[in-house]
Amino acid sequence: MADPISSAPHVLAVSTLAEKTVRSPLLYAWWALNLIVFAGVVYAVYWSVKKWRGSRGARG
Repeated sequence: MADPISSAPHVLAVSTLAEKTVRSPLLYAWWALNLIVFAGVVYAVYWSVKKWRGSRGARG
């Protein structure tokens, strides 16, 4: 028995009704802001670990 959702006529009908998604420029600005904040957090963690390891002194 064929699955009614994945049957060929249903797929063709859905694909003909599909419309192109229009994205707002504000969405791209939001993504860019999130990327900048994420990069800042990664850099802060890197800087903190580097400072912490430098302050521990030499071992050995």
